[in-house]
Amino acid sequence: MSIEKYFIFIVITTTFLLSPGPSVLLSITNGVQYGVENAAIGVLGNVVAFQILVALSAVGLGALLTASTTFFMAMKMLGALYMIYLGVKIWFSPILIIPVMAAVNTHILKKINIFKHAFITTCSNPKALVYVSALLPQFIEKQQAFVPQVLIFGVTSAVIQFIIFMSYAVIGHKSKSWLESRNKLKLFNSVSGLTIIGFGVALGLSNYKL
Repeated sequence: MSIEKYFIFIVITTTFLLSPGPSVLLSITNGVQYGVENAAIGVLGNVVAFQILVALSAVGLGALLTASTTFFMAMKMLGALYMIYLGVKIWFSPILIIPVMAAVNTHILKKINIFKHAFITTCSNPKALVYVSALLPQFIEKQQAFVPQVLIFGVTSAVIQFIIFMSYAVIGHKSKSWLESRNKLKLFNSVSGLTIIGFGVALGLSNYKL
């Protein structure tokens, strides 16, 4: 795997995970309501769930690799088209203002419940599974060992996700007023959407040899 491809994977994954969605909103809300320490438990739930989706996607991808190179290339193209679609959707998505709730003083949710809620939120989000399924074929090189590549991408995405979601939790805990700015959230959606569209186009037109 080239350094360039690995860097592109990092940029795309970071952009995707930065984009507001159910799991991001939950991380922010946990930070607002329960504090950074308890929010970290929820972030771990998100990370574990996302890695399960990566593993499920890798199993299917491994079968494609051994079955048909043509089918695998078709999956690459469909994946690139999906990323373009996702970028457009994020760019024009409605602004989601995070409801800032008063901190809970009388009752703190049990850590296991926070973890479970975050885990289910990520697992029940079809966008995450489709995104992983679309992304992996863009970077897997057929002439190299499959499992080590998947492990590298899995660990990398786990680290990125934990850092990003924890950052959102801290933002939720420290900067409640920022979450109520429609202009800032709109700019954020536009930049995220354009970035994913750009990489989707680049990957679709690339001549990576498998």
